[in-house]
Amino acid sequence: MKNKVFVKGAVVLILCNLIGKVVGAVYRLPLARIVGSVGMGQYQLTFPLYCLILTISTSGMPVAISKLVAEYNSKNRFQDSRRLLKTAILFLSLISLIGSVLILLFAKPIASLQGNPGAYICYYGISPAILFVGLLSAYRGYFQGCLLMFPTAISGLIEQVVKLVAGLYFAGKLIAFGVEYAVFGALIGVSLSELVAVVFLAFSYLIYSNKHKVVKKGETYNFKTHSKRLLALSVPVTFSSLIAPITSMVDSFLVVNLLMLVGFSSDKATTLLGLQSGVVEPLVNIPVIISVSISAAILPNVSSLVAKHNSSSSAEVKSLIQKAYQICLSISVACFVCFIIFGKQALNFLYGKSFDIGELSTSTKLLFFGAVNIVFLSLVQVTTGILQGIGEHKYTVKSLLAGSGVKIGFDVALLLVRAINIYGAVISAGACYLVVLSLNYKKVKKITGASIKESLFYVVIQAALVCLFAYFANLLFVPIFGDVVSMFIAGILAVSVFAVTYYVFFISKENNNEKALKNKLT
Repeated sequence: MKNKVFVKGAVVLILCNLIGKVVGAVYRLPLARIVGSVGMGQYQLTFPLYCLILTISTSGMPVAISKLVAEYNSKNRFQDSRRLLKTAILFLSLISLIGSVLILLFAKPIASLQGNPGAYICYYGISPAILFVGLLSAYRGYFQGCLLMFPTAISGLIEQVVKLVAGLYFAGKLIAFGVEYAVFGALIGVSLSELVAVVFLAFSYLIYSNKHKVVKKGETYNFKTHSKRLLALSVPVTFSSLIAPITSMVDSFLVVNLLMLVGFSSDKATTLLGLQSGVVEPLVNIPVIISVSISAAILPNVSSLVAKHNSSSSAEVKSLIQKAYQICLSISVACFVCFIIFGKQALNFLYGKSFDIGELSTSTKLLFFGAVNIVFLSLVQVTTGILQGIGEHKYTVKSLLAGSGVKIGFDVALLLVRAINIYGAVISAGACYLVVLSLNYKKVKKITGASIKESLFYVVIQAALVCLFAYFANLLFVPIFGDVVSMFIAGILAVSVFAVTYYVFFISKENNNEKALKNKLT
């Protein structure tokens, strides 16, 4: 039963997150036409600081809320769950307000340091979003702790749609006053989208709480004690969330300088970095959205079971984790296969008119090297969610630190070899994810007994079938329809083969096992 709840929640999050990504991608096309390349540059300049403050203020708290609410609910302490939400809202409102005010106060000096003094107004547009996202993350953590993924998923879609409509509307209206004002309008759209999403979740909470009224069974909730526990859980998660962006920032300084040391010009080194981090990395990260959704769904489910059985090694916990591994492996390996087959055609379709032949060739090779990172990074996300669910949140910080150290070491070693050059950055990323995955997986197996081997055989067969059908379909249709159309046709066939094989290898097998168990019991 718990497995079905987990799968249902994961599917809802995956579908809505993918649709949200499509809407977000569509949004950038008309925005670029309104504000131009300079405006898009100013738009992007505001986000590193915004994301950094957002990570500090809100990244850890939703995970802590989700875990604690799941634990309370498993013990029927529903009133305590709601009190915890109010405590979290208080903390997040205060922290987010400080972050929002800091951006407002330092907007002008920051814009000047970035070389765009007139763009300070853009920070005024994005600063309210920090406050709203803080509230948003509190409600999302609560609903996920209640094993209700639908409100979280829908609020994400609302964000993207409101940002699209409001951002483009305000940008179009304010472009007459200058590019900076148009970008300010687009960022006001971002802030408004977060506000609307908060209102939606607050309204959803009121409806949910009215439908599920709870009887107070004594004052079990102590504000001071549980506030400390909330902070104790959220601080390590926040720290682990900061490791990746800080490592990327270090990476951005290392790559260009190291490539220049082995004879590349500044422009060439910057171009290679742009191809790796601006073209290939975003593509590789698209399928990882799926594993992020699985991670968000697995965490409260595992926490609930651990609290229920007072053990991290129960049969139910093990079964749930192996189900998460199965879904993650099945999807990520299939995506890896499709990236290898369709990588060149996809890059030609997306960037054929923007890049020259040499740049496209480099991007294709980088994608081939980086495609395996889809599998590694997806499993890292899922194992991190599992470890946080079973209370090993501090261990995830250690594994991420170890992986980041390996990445920086590999960067220095490989980028200084001229024959390897930018490919070293992709290889070092893979080494980082592999180290983190190895440490996380070993820890999960030691505590829960769950193994990835349970699904590996069928996943390999499934990937091989997807690969064969996709490859030969693509080979057959290219001479008839051309690269783009054949890629989409073969892609649809690959998805169909994946769906059929997943049903045959996993769903039907589980259904048969359940029927056999029921017959045995009766």
